[in-house]
Amino acid sequence: MQTIKKRILGLVLILLGTGLVYFNWHQFLKDGSYSLKMAAFGPLIGVGGLFLLLIPSMGGKPNTAKEKMIVLIVFVIGLAAGLVNWYLMDPRFFGR
Repeated sequence: MQTIKKRILGLVLILLGTGLVYFNWHQFLKDGSYSLKMAAFGPLIGVGGLFLLLIPSMGGKPNTAKEKMIVLIVFVIGLAAGLVNWYLMDPRFFGR
């Protein structure tokens, strides 16, 4: 039963992350402004949800060094996705 709850949470996180990215892009294309936090953390939330959906047993606090490393790698992948999203929204910021 816990596995189902974790997978549902994963789906909710994926939808939330996708919604944040969509809203931010919509705002950017409409007004020319965007939220830096949504640009960076929207994809991170989505990647975390995908991780939880695919591997629900890893939900919760990591106990072993291997689990901590896996969670750290997923976190870095999520931040990289956020950085790419931010770059696509405002490449001039990175060209300073």
